[in-house]
Amino acid sequence: MIALIQLAIFVASIKAARSAEDCSGSEMAPAMPERRFYELLSEAAARMQIDLFVFSPAEFDHRTAQLNGYRFRSGKWALEPCALPDIVYDRSFCRSNEEQADCRASLAALRRLKPYLSLNGSLPSKWIVYNTLLDDSIIAPALPPTRLIERPDELMPMLKAASSAGLFLKPSAGMQGKGVIHVRRNPLADQWLVTGRTGSNRRFEHQFDSHERLERWTAKAVGGAAYLSQPCLSLRSRCGSPFDVRVLLQKNEHGRWTVSGAAARVGEPGSLTSNLHGGGKPANAASYLANEFGRRQAERLLSRMEQLSLYAAPKLEERFGRLAELGFDYGIEPDGRLWLLEVNSRPGRSAFRQIGDRQAERHSIEQPLRYARLLSKRMRPLIITNPQASRSYDSHRRFRTDYVQEVHP
Repeated sequence: MIALIQLAIFVASIKAARSAEDCSGSEMAPAMPERRFYELLSEAAARMQIDLFVFSPAEFDHRTAQLNGYRFRSGKWALEPCALPDIVYDRSFCRSNEEQADCRASLAALRRLKPYLSLNGSLPSKWIVYNTLLDDSIIAPALPPTRLIERPDELMPMLKAASSAGLFLKPSAGMQGKGVIHVRRNPLADQWLVTGRTGSNRRFEHQFDSHERLERWTAKAVGGAAYLSQPCLSLRSRCGSPFDVRVLLQKNEHGRWTVSGAAARVGEPGSLTSNLHGGGKPANAASYLANEFGRRQAERLLSRMEQLSLYAAPKLEERFGRLAELGFDYGIEPDGRLWLLEVNSRPGRSAFRQIGDRQAERHSIEQPLRYARLLSKRMRPLIITNPQASRSYDSHRRFRTDYVQEVHP
């Protein structure tokens, strides 16, 4: 079967499998992020006549235009020479500035060799996204009050003015719950209590008996990174576990936004976050919310989250260009007050498999492929019937189609 599309998944790094001799005859898969997701994508892509492979900067030599990629066939991964892709699905999660620079340089070099289409765009920092959504009168009421902290000395005035619940701090460019901090004051002991997660997602807890010591620790912990400050909202279950709800939106084969699924994420009691990477566990959103709020209230909450997500997605596209999928994270207070906490342009989907939601899992895997097929139709050359209109046009002057947003009635 001849593949109609070359679709490449781009990741930050891949560690090659050990040789068969080193493995005592057993084949080992290459170490790559989200490997199970890529295996399921590969199987679905084969059914759709899509040639799918995975590569990182290490597999691409821009000087020779040689690209190798990992293909998954018959339950095994193999590194093979690949044609330059028509479409790139960027799933690079960079762990350092150097890794990020390598990824950007590789994609820029690839685009110079072949002007590929990007399957998914990306969102900028949380602060920029927040202010974009804040400008909309429908979305704004669902956004927690948020302030930007660019210097550690800006924090203390905010803490002194905060409620007894304290402040919740998170990196403006962070992900997976890494680097979050909760600071509150214990007036009885005249202490500052600090809990959070390190950059490697490990939990920590500190106590400081003066704001000077807290300020010194904060300056070291935050460094030069920009942080967002929010009031610490009561986003916990009746048993004290932090939880949120992830709503996954994806483009379908017509380029329209659809809800692929929703899942609750529940952290351990006493934990600061509910992220799966930080030890949280997924749960069926409808069942979990029904247990917390009752069936009718749960249905209203889920409907509201889906409606708000479907409304917000085109607004983000208007500002940041075409997007393929978005993860909307919502927090819910005990009285049912709904908060839109974050929007992620590279959302995970493993929660659906873990909770046994086969339909949501299938949609989450197949929708990017269906959307890729739609984009590929836009790449087909035009048939020129007027010979006088065959004048060449420099490719660098063409309008990039990945800047275009689908418009539907």
